[in-house]
Amino acid sequence: MDRATNEGYRIPAKTRFFINAWSIGRDPEAWENPEEFKPERFLDCPIDYKGQDYELIPFGTGRRICPAVTFGAATVELALTQLLHSFDWELPSGVKPEDLDMTEVFGITMHRVEELILVAKPRF
Repeated sequence: MDRATNEGYRIPAKTRFFINAWSIGRDPEAWENPEEFKPERFLDCPIDYKGQDYELIPFGTGRRICPAVTFGAATVELALTQLLHSFDWELPSGVKPEDLDMTEVFGITMHRVEELILVAKPRF
């Protein structure tokens, strides 16, 4: 059975489609300067990453949301905290920030074209 959307499109039953979360996360109607790396934009931001707000859906939303969203967020937070606390991070000798190629490869997951190589120096 086909279903019509509110835009008048007909979607055949059992059609598979992918949501472009990358594009949604860079929507200028939802985000100011969406192409800029500004992690501070999420401080005191009412938009939640847990699938309730459609401007940001890294774990999906609805019935098909990632069942490990809480575990995943806690694991990433703990690992990142340990890395930032335990090491000072630097670029290799002779490499300047402007030399880095930040171009991304488009796909189901996003990654950079060139690997980011950093030097970790233990703090303790």
